Amino acid sequence: MGVYLLEIIPAVCYNEIRQKRTGLRVRNLYCIEGNKVEIVLYIIAAVLALLVILFAIAALCAVLMKKEFCDDLPFDMNDSGFDCDTHSRHLSQMIQVPTVSIRGNNDKTQIYKFHELLSEIYPNIHRVCEKIDIDGALLFKWKGRDDKRNPILLMSHQDVVPAEGKWKYDAFSGEIAEGKIWGRGTVDTKGALCAILESVEELIKEGFTPICDVYVASSNNEEITGDGAVKTVEYLSEKGIRFDLVMDEGGSVMAYEDAQKGRMVAHNAMIGILEKGRANIKFTAKSHGGHASVPFNNNPFARLSKLMYIIEHRNPFKKRITKPARIQYKAMAPYMHHFRHRLLYGNLWLFAPIAPYIMHRIGGPAGAVVKTTCIFTMAQGSKGANVIPETASVTANCRFMVHEPLPQSYKKLGKLCSRLGITMEMLAGFDVPPVADMNCYAYKYVNRRIEATFGEIPRIPYIMLAGTDSRHYTKICDCVLRFVPLMMTGKQLNSAHAVNENLSVEALERGIVFYHDFIKNYGTE
Repeated sequence: MGVYLLEIIPAVCYNEIRQKRTGLRVRNLYCIEGNKVEIVLYIIAAVLALLVILFAIAALCAVLMKKEFCDDLPFDMNDSGFDCDTHSRHLSQMIQVPTVSIRGNNDKTQIYKFHELLSEIYPNIHRVCEKIDIDGALLFKWKGRDDKRNPILLMSHQDVVPAEGKWKYDAFSGEIAEGKIWGRGTVDTKGALCAILESVEELIKEGFTPICDVYVASSNNEEITGDGAVKTVEYLSEKGIRFDLVMDEGGSVMAYEDAQKGRMVAHNAMIGILEKGRANIKFTAKSHGGHASVPFNNNPFARLSKLMYIIEHRNPFKKRITKPARIQYKAMAPYMHHFRHRLLYGNLWLFAPIAPYIMHRIGGPAGAVVKTTCIFTMAQGSKGANVIPETASVTANCRFMVHEPLPQSYKKLGKLCSRLGITMEMLAGFDVPPVADMNCYAYKYVNRRIEATFGEIPRIPYIMLAGTDSRHYTKICDCVLRFVPLMMTGKQLNSAHAVNENLSVEALERGIVFYHDFIKNYGTE
């Protein structure tokens, strides 16, 4: 019994000690877990407080950054010192030559008829400047005073798109009515070409010689993505020429018609610093074909439909606020009418992680700026409604952004196609060109001349969604801008490639004044 008690007592004592220790561990565990929860809650509270503070700062910035649009400089055509009627008549004559570009049509009859017209209405340019004809594309070289300076180039294409639909005035009449010149090409882009040539003609009349060489280039097939600009750049590159500035079509001076003032009022100037890359891609799916009465799953159009659905509804491309987009939105933000837009666009330092998704949901230009886009435009299948095609295809137009350029986007589409049993072929394409140098003299000078001509209107550097000939010139120039100094209302801007294309006489004259003073003062201020 004694021995048994001696064995049992230690066991009882051990159990009591273990229970005490276990209870202590449980209590300590509860304390530790409680402390962790408190720490997590403190962190969450701190993060929420920080977000509230940051949002408050962003809201305050949105309130304080708001700016009102300034009135533009008054402009009286009678005070310009130029013969406005002659300038308008010259543009009218240019419109009357139907330099229409059509794919597959290489007839240059109208192009050379246009060249003959230019030689008639601009005799001083053809007397003083060197004229180079590059298979229909025009290049004028106006020799400057200082050979050591890099030249500048002003450009605008001479061809136009076909004119369809019912017009108020005949599309190729060049009618001058209602204070406007009407016809195909007034906006895109014979109006700008006329303004450039008129300014050079006037300067030569005055006996002026530019400080540096001034080139004027005009492609003959820009509207069909032709080789006019390509050949021109090849010619210039072989000569070892590099430009300080190239300025082509793109943004313009947005304006509105003020009935009280009785004239057009400049609102803001849009300066294109970048254009998106572009490609036409053909997607093809094949099968054994057959009669429509015996359908089968996963036929060519079914697979192509899956591809189109995925691209449209699941968008495989990355959405990002790139540096050019930041520059554009920072310039735009102070002038946004709605507070919510100023809050978003003016505070990308805070909203950059979510802004691309918001803009993607908005769609349109806002969505196109933050991502590569892909839209299907053409389809081909069998020739009979009761025939399942052996081969079906769809063609898409893609526009590439800097953070996901052509090679990356093409590879991403290729992976998607391989899963669906679809092949792809690039019909034509080019990558995103470099962003224009905004720190150079030329860019800053363009901004100063806009202010001198139009007043203290907002000058917005922006990403151009469409394509121009100017992309080819990025090989020989670091500052390639897409801007024409022509005042246009939204309706006039949208008339390009549509019916009733027109440009106001005042806009043409003010554009001539811009180019005249631009060339005259370049390199001296």
